[in-house]
Amino acid sequence: MSVLILRIKSENLLLLSRGFIVTKNEQQRKKKSRTVLTLAVIALIIVLAMLTFIIIYFLQNQVSTPTVANVEPIEPQYLTYNGNASRIFMVSATPTYGSYPGPTVSQRDGTPGIQKGAPCFIINVTVRNDYSIENPLPDHAIFNFSNPKASVFLTVQIFNNQGQISATDVTPPYPSISYPGALVYNLDSENSTTITIYLATNHQDIEQFKILLEYVGSVPPP
Repeated sequence: MSVLILRIKSENLLLLSRGFIVTKNEQQRKKKSRTVLTLAVIALIIVLAMLTFIIIYFLQNQVSTPTVANVEPIEPQYLTYNGNASRIFMVSATPTYGSYPGPTVSQRDGTPGIQKGAPCFIINVTVRNDYSIENPLPDHAIFNFSNPKASVFLTVQIFNNQGQISATDVTPPYPSISYPGALVYNLDSENSTTITIYLATNHQDIEQFKILLEYVGSVPPP
């Protein structure tokens, strides 16, 4: 009888131990599954965060592709300075509609601000310096240089069928320290260069534009 009881107890202990082992293994499997699931969720959150960051970055930094403006062309000509024909020759001027390349500039001290990507009227202007020893620069009496290198500032006026459009010259670097517009620095005699002028405007009905020579001299303006 005692042998039978002992046998039953041994079998019960064996069953209990097996059940304990099964329960422990099951808990380990569940714990491992929860860990894997947690890591997968974390990885998914990281991927979504990176994708969101990339999308926001490109939306903030995208610059629209310029489109050709259907504007009356300007014939090559010597630009006027102080009411007289200068020796700065405008070889070509190509207008497009596009956007401001940046960086964003906040409004301050009465100077209008400009956002990166804001709509602009853009003009690529090629000019040539035809000043020479025989045709000296306006300030040659002050700066009597042997090589008549010219420094100039250029800007643009724009017009639609209602007349002149008010637009801010935001050519980088903006705001300009001296004159608004594009600086051509120390252009050698008989040499040409191309500069880009940006006017901040929402208008896309521009019909005409005019290149203005704001300054020309042997040295840049102060």
